[in-house]
Amino acid sequence: MCFEKAKKWLAEEYNTYYQNATEHAQQLMDEKMKHSYQVLGVGNYLLKHEKAFQNYTSSEILRLKSTVLLHDLGRFYEVFLHEDGGKVDHGIYGASLLAKNPDFNRIDIVLPVRHHGHLIERLYEDDDFVKLSEKERQEVYKIIYLVRDADKVANFYLLSRHFKEMENLFFLKSMLDYQTKIPSPAVWNAFMKHEAVDVRNVKNFADQATMYLACVYDLAYTSSFVLMEKLGILEGLLSAFDKYFTNDYANICKTELLAYVNGRLGK
Repeated sequence: MCFEKAKKWLAEEYNTYYQNATEHAQQLMDEKMKHSYQVLGVGNYLLKHEKAFQNYTSSEILRLKSTVLLHDLGRFYEVFLHEDGGKVDHGIYGASLLAKNPDFNRIDIVLPVRHHGHLIERLYEDDDFVKLSEKERQEVYKIIYLVRDADKVANFYLLSRHFKEMENLFFLKSMLDYQTKIPSPAVWNAFMKHEAVDVRNVKNFADQATMYLACVYDLAYTSSFVLMEKLGILEGLLSAFDKYFTNDYANICKTELLAYVNGRLGK
């Protein structure tokens, strides 16, 4: 029942903003609706193969699937608002909606949605997280990593297979400098340390490309790397972003990421 309610609620949020949105916003919303189910598909794979979830009951698994599906519940309002120059964090907004719904007002649902798109340090600073017991924190960790991994792998898959369409849809209005092919020092240093890139340091498209690639370092579950290998995602990502780097930087990216992924796969 929880999962069916999640599907219905997601459709309702989409419909609430779609009719009065601009054509570009509607395209974004359509993509984000598809994305929600693509993330669910990756989440299903992780739930089936990752040891962390092997002892969950069927009802608990449905709750986790609902959490994954609703991770972008606030995205439709964010897109609608953005077209008129407004701004809201879709994770924070989506979590606020969940917190008001008695079917989904659980800390292990609200926190993963609130912080799925942030650097993980934002979770550690959250007052709701700080006051949890260690056992509760461990449960939140498992679920937020599930949501974050599923979200990233689904995005990686789209970028690796359909980069041009995604580039036109999401980057068309970007004010970033597309000509600079060398990442900024702060961005490159984070990448070389195998760390996620802080979006506040992104100054050009080479930075943005590096930020996307560095998300590979942010994956928590081995099953995520297994799935990426099965689908040939890393090779597609590297090929898609090559043109935004000088040859030297592109080669370093390839070397670093292949070595990291192979290490995570135990090769």
